[in-house]
Amino acid sequence: MDVLTSPNLNTDVYRNMTITDRPPLSYKHLQFINIYNEKSAILGASNLTDRYWNGAVWYYNDIKDFDRDKAFRYAKTESGVCDGVFLQHDKFVIGQDSGTLQVFDLSTKSDDSKELKCAGYATLHDSCLLTLSAFADKGHVVSGGMDCCIKIWDISELMATCSFSFAHTDLITCVDVKPGSNTEFASTSYDCEALMWDIRLARPAQSILKKNIGLTAICWSPNKPNIVAIGTDGAEVIIVDIRKGGLKLLSKSIASSRPIHKLVFNPDSGRVKELAVCCDDVSVEMLDANNQLSLIYRDDRHTDFVRGLTWFDRHLYSCSWDDVVLKHVKPTKFQNNV
Repeated sequence: MDVLTSPNLNTDVYRNMTITDRPPLSYKHLQFINIYNEKSAILGASNLTDRYWNGAVWYYNDIKDFDRDKAFRYAKTESGVCDGVFLQHDKFVIGQDSGTLQVFDLSTKSDDSKELKCAGYATLHDSCLLTLSAFADKGHVVSGGMDCCIKIWDISELMATCSFSFAHTDLITCVDVKPGSNTEFASTSYDCEALMWDIRLARPAQSILKKNIGLTAICWSPNKPNIVAIGTDGAEVIIVDIRKGGLKLLSKSIASSRPIHKLVFNPDSGRVKELAVCCDDVSVEMLDANNQLSLIYRDDRHTDFVRGLTWFDRHLYSCSWDDVVLKHVKPTKFQNNV
């Protein structure tokens, strides 16, 4: 009979194991997808099943197929990947569970080939960095995390030029920059409040919505900068007009029976009413923001929680913890009504 290793010795084995000693991981839990153009896209994932919760990011130079084996370049991260945004077609930033902001870019090696290289990182959040959004100049980003802190980053220096400790009284679930702005953004939190921020002001935060339940997602309409969509822990989607002269609740709808995870308006100027929604569920939904958030599309092909949504070239893309990326083509009937 084989002698079993004592449990405490197992701990020492894992503690001293290097990355090369660990078994290969699939990184099936896809967390975000972001498409810059037809030749630039990124996909991020976390490993949520192993003793070591680390992550990976893939860079694609063709968006026709998001098979991980067909990615142009690939890099591992030391902790789970939560979110990522493009700065340029060949440069992007990601946020990690460790509180780290990491910058990647495509650099040219001596043989003229391209490599995905870490251009720098900084760990200034005291807990998981959950959400990122880039300002219009693409040289600054805003981040929010489980430490209840919001930070404005100068990417060229990898420094936080503004840090709002306890910006909310609970973990920050989402930040989103106002389209075309270098100073304004919005945030949501489990503290049941959504805030609009303008970092030029002495008192930069203004409340735009309070509920009796946690707020989980927020996004600006790209062609109507006075309109924001807000998601709640109670499966509500709320459209708010924040123009001066008073806040006006436009409409709300129960999108599903699960908490809202992500909201994204269609950036196409002819189809701004389309609002994509994913929840702590397998479904991807599209709502009509101009018609009481009526359901115009639903897809249940994913088999695990949908985490990432992005629009490109009039189509919606989603990724899920089931290791699958889907491209969504809306029904012909709805297209005829556009």
